[in-house]
Amino acid sequence: KTVSVDIMDDAHDDPGETFLLVLYGAEGATIADNTGIGTIVNSDPMPAAWLGRFGRTVAQQALDGISDRMAAERTPGVQGTLAGHIDLGSFSSSGADSFGNVNNLPTGNNPVIGNGHGWGFENSRGWGLKDASGWSTKEMTLREAVTGSSFTATGREDAMGGSLSFWGRGSESSFDGREGAFSLDGDASTAMLGADYARDGWLLGLALLQSDGEGGYADSGTGPRPASQACSEGMEGRIPCDGAIRTGDGAVESTLTAAVPYGSLRVSDRIGVWGAFGHGTGEVSLRPDTMASGDTGDTLESNITWTMASAGMRGDLLTPGDGNGPALALTADALWARTESDGTRELAGSDSDATRLRLGLEGSWRVALSGGGHVTPKLELGIRHDGGDAETGSGIELGAGVSWSSPATGIRLDLSGRTLVSHDDADLEDRGFSADLSFDPDGDTKRGPSFSLRQDLGGRSAGGLDALFGDGPLSDRAGNASDGDGESRWTMEAAYGFPAFSGRYTGSPHAGMGIAGDTRDWSVGWRLTPESESAADLSFGVRATRRETDDTVPEHVFGFEAGLRW
Repeated sequence: KTVSVDIMDDAHDDPGETFLLVLYGAEGATIADNTGIGTIVNSDPMPAAWLGRFGRTVAQQALDGISDRMAAERTPGVQGTLAGHIDLGSFSSSGADSFGNVNNLPTGNNPVIGNGHGWGFENSRGWGLKDASGWSTKEMTLREAVTGSSFTATGREDAMGGSLSFWGRGSESSFDGREGAFSLDGDASTAMLGADYARDGWLLGLALLQSDGEGGYADSGTGPRPASQACSEGMEGRIPCDGAIRTGDGAVESTLTAAVPYGSLRVSDRIGVWGAFGHGTGEVSLRPDTMASGDTGDTLESNITWTMASAGMRGDLLTPGDGNGPALALTADALWARTESDGTRELAGSDSDATRLRLGLEGSWRVALSGGGHVTPKLELGIRHDGGDAETGSGIELGAGVSWSSPATGIRLDLSGRTLVSHDDADLEDRGFSADLSFDPDGDTKRGPSFSLRQDLGGRSAGGLDALFGDGPLSDRAGNASDGDGESRWTMEAAYGFPAFSGRYTGSPHAGMGIAGDTRDWSVGWRLTPESESAADLSFGVRATRRETDDTVPEHVFGFEAGLRW
């Protein structure tokens, strides 16, 4: 059956708008109505391919913040962290060198936990030695200050037994992918402000999001090119062509403002359900490179619309009555996110979907030992499917581990491992293993000696669900610890706690080292923690780190953190 089609309007002059179709010359079929309305849509790759991954990343950031709120204790008080750092730069034998941007300090933990207010300075950029002539300053942007910062303010229970909380947090994530001959990458930074009310096992809240994304796309030039990246006859070499960017390199920026209502309900002592829905608008701009020198052409702009929906549940199938015995939990959730761009004179309208389905089982068996302490074997199984217009695939992961502790000797040992059992891509492999040994003869106080040693091999090793339920798609992880090629990472720290300030506090000097491939970290520091109930809940710590690699000059970082809770 065949039919001929005439487009009565020149759709190439105005992509994204409707046009009139006239049907005629049917063979083997009957035409009941020979006219119709058509619309040129953007069939990829840009901006649809980039927006799909940006929208998925923002949805994951929103869910991370909301899930933390649903699991948070409703203890009255205020607490918070503020990101920051001091970088002393890189040094060579001839003197000070330029700034060395260090991504992670060995502390790696937020200094404030629980009911209180605090400031933590962890990973940042700030002061540095620019050259041998003296100090110079590098200002930290608002985006850098917001990323990694958070606060929570929870009120006391009202007359109905409920409590109101206000909260905020910032996060930053990277994403990449491939669409035909294009490679894509980007960063998404999201600031969230929210409020929620909890009472009698249920919680209702609203989060406001402001997200910014920036990244780019690059054309590999390899062929044959997919049909979605081929221009129609007579349009070759034009940017854009047929209402989309189908060749060349360029940069992308986007902004998004959205609202996400959310809620959770404790159906019973063992079952909890939750859900979230989000909607927002923003803009996307593309700056294509028009020449090999990297000069950019005109900026192409369009409005975008973002919508997401997610729901999940957790059920405790088995719970140990006295803390010992078997435990089994079931976790499941689903996520759908759509990002659309409006049609303009240069760009046709586009829409990109991303979906994610996850199901997991967590099992453990805690056994008390006759001499004190316990041993707990664990087994975890996770199943996941990613669908839509970005990275897709299904996989099954298995995690196992065992923890053992002996309070009498102060020794604790944790072993864990995880492996990707099956995936749609048979060549995809991912494994992770870790061993963590610690010694603290008096766990009730920070005084006296303490020691910790940890080795990691390959990818994440914290169990099937923890790794499989990560934000990134399974296809982002490949080859970790396969055939013995996984990178080994060692970390060690030794400390000794002394009485300070009339015994009300404990001061602990400490030293540590870390080895990962050809990178070596050496650190020394001191921390102060409250020891008695009469002491104010104040903590403070400083740390100096020297980072060495085989092919670069050493980097030096000075970090500090402070916390105050009330």
